[in-house]
Amino acid sequence: MNVSLRLLRVFIAVSREGNVGRAAAQLFVSQPSVSQDIRRLEREIGTALFVRGAHGVTLTPAGEALRRDVEAAVELIDRAVDQARSVAATHRSRISVAFSPSLGHKLMPDVLPMLEARLPEVIVDEREVDTGEVVPGVRGGHFDLGFAHCPSRDAGLSITTLKQDRLCVALASGHPLAERDTPLHLVELDGLALMLWPREVAPDYYDALLAVCEKSGISPAVIPGPRRAIIRSYALSEGDVFYLLPDPTSRLSVPGITFLPVVDEHATVPLTLVHRQHEDRVDVLAAVAILTEVVPCL
Repeated sequence: MNVSLRLLRVFIAVSREGNVGRAAAQLFVSQPSVSQDIRRLEREIGTALFVRGAHGVTLTPAGEALRRDVEAAVELIDRAVDQARSVAATHRSRISVAFSPSLGHKLMPDVLPMLEARLPEVIVDEREVDTGEVVPGVRGGHFDLGFAHCPSRDAGLSITTLKQDRLCVALASGHPLAERDTPLHLVELDGLALMLWPREVAPDYYDALLAVCEKSGISPAVIPGPRRAIIRSYALSEGDVFYLLPDPTSRLSVPGITFLPVVDEHATVPLTLVHRQHEDRVDVLAAVAILTEVVPCL
């Protein structure tokens, strides 16, 4: 006997509705399709299951007997499928991806759906960390992967440059330069201080920003600032100070802060992907391959 679960679900729907048309609507299929399925089921079982009338259908004694056991059986099958899915979900592998604050506004919302779509069996945990914490976090095993700008090189890590992110300038909205509606040359910031985190937090990133300034013809005094510049944005209102930030940060709306694009072509910092050199987890390596492919195109 070739009785499929689909035929049994059609049988249950018709027996409950007492009407082929209403059962078809419930199942989102055509009425002729339901009628054909019922006839096929009756042929397989070898007896009539319904009595057709002018106003619908009623179960025959054989149909009543079948309904009692079939409803219980289908319910049991559905419960078993749900349990299997639940177990599978709790045993899905996980990968953790760390990122610095400036990457949470554009990059992560772009890449997370891609990872989840292409690795449906993997749970991706995103972890925002302070500037300078990605590399030690990956090295120490707290995270599997990390996105960072200008990370310090580490013998135990693989660091791949994905693309160059342009920089933007953040100024207090009350500063005269903030009133312009055109990009600026960094040399126009001459005389302003650059607010940066302490160098030991992320030395390569720190040095890269100073190198950008120097190439633009300015040597700003450096004022120590927080690792999360935008959260402590009020610091910009105290004196003639500016931040240099990756351009995706400019998508934010921060009270009292104006973001300005920069003309200088060299005003960029490398965006990198970090993972452990001897990583052997298949899901992590698959994520690395996907990110290496898609991020440069974003």
